[in-house]
Amino acid sequence: MMLPVLTTRRLVLRPFREGDAEAIANLGGRDFEVARWLTGCTWPYEDGAAQAFVDKVMNQDPLDLDRMKGQAVFAITLGGIFIGTVAIQAPGDLEEQPECPTLGYWLGRPFHGFGYATEAAEAALAWGFEAFHCQAIAARAYEDNSASRAVLRKQGFRPVGKTVRFAKALDRKVSNIVVRLERSDFESRRAAA
Repeated sequence: MMLPVLTTRRLVLRPFREGDAEAIANLGGRDFEVARWLTGCTWPYEDGAAQAFVDKVMNQDPLDLDRMKGQAVFAITLGGIFIGTVAIQAPGDLEEQPECPTLGYWLGRPFHGFGYATEAAEAALAWGFEAFHCQAIAARAYEDNSASRAVLRKQGFRPVGKTVRFAKALDRKVSNIVVRLERSDFESRRAAA
């Protein structure tokens, strides 16, 4: 499956392209206030990590998503400017919700507080429910990440448990809230909007 371009009121979510690594490194990896919330991001940020990530995403076999493997990663852009990423990971990422695809996202700090994460998450969720033909999508957020948890609540996610993940940037295990969004709840909320 080839990733489509998703358009919202203010944003364009597109597949990665060459040149995205620099923005990922600058907005995410080299800003501790962003990196600290990402379990897979090291601190200090490793040179070449963003390029390796972009290469991995761009070289993923398009059939992996058809086979319910891998992840669909979209660049979030505003007026053509890269501002973050949103992804739907194939089922299996969360042991606590093994049958569900999972949502993940981050934005560069200059773009926090404008509702972009909520807008991007909604578009990715709509695509994810259709692409994965699933009845629910899960997510997790650090227990103390109130901003991310608010984005998930706005989409209709409900807490279903806790998990602990190792956060590379913090060099310790971190408590995460696991949440789940039923497709019926997502579609009802969208219809009412």
